[in-house]
Amino acid sequence: MKRSLILIFSLFLSIAVIGTSVRLAVGFKGIYHYDIDYLNIEEISGIERNALIENYDYLIDYNLKRTVGEFKLPSLPSSHNGRIHFEEVRAIIQRLQKVLYICVVVSAVGAIYLIRKSELVFLKLSAVITLVLPVSLAIPIAIDFEHSFKIFHKLMFDNDYWIFNPATDPVIDMLPEAYFMHEAVFIGVIIVAMSIILLAIWKKFGEKKHIPPSI
Repeated sequence: MKRSLILIFSLFLSIAVIGTSVRLAVGFKGIYHYDIDYLNIEEISGIERNALIENYDYLIDYNLKRTVGEFKLPSLPSSHNGRIHFEEVRAIIQRLQKVLYICVVVSAVGAIYLIRKSELVFLKLSAVITLVLPVSLAIPIAIDFEHSFKIFHKLMFDNDYWIFNPATDPVIDMLPEAYFMHEAVFIGVIIVAMSIILLAIWKKFGEKKHIPPSI
């Protein structure tokens, strides 16, 4: 039973760490603001810098905030299908945020319980799982990002509204593929950093006690 609890709480903690990393990266708007110049998005899209920032910030706030009104970009037009797609994206993100909150609570309760039982090996196990899961997903993405991107959308959506026409949904021109790659790298950096922190805590407080692994 003890081994099962350690594994379960380790999984919840790993999911919480990965989810938090994604949430932090998505909510950090600085990457896109930097990419506007770095990727020449203003020139490529034909949209002025201020408009790019305004509409991008709106997209992030629309998806992350709990309560928002009807989807309407500040200064760019959107087709009917485009609006539906962003509404579906927001619904998915809101559900994932709820799952994240649950994982955070469960992992916190589990951490308190296991620390009291001196079973700090869960920190080491969580660090390993936290690294293995994203790497397993990153391999096919690194091999063929475009194909992985299409498969992801086909799995997540039951329509093809995610295929934008720049003439009716110019927002697609302001979100180049390279930007998403930079977001993925940033997420990876946060995940690695948090895994290192978990391992450091285990080495400082768990390994020195010579607590025998339970798994």
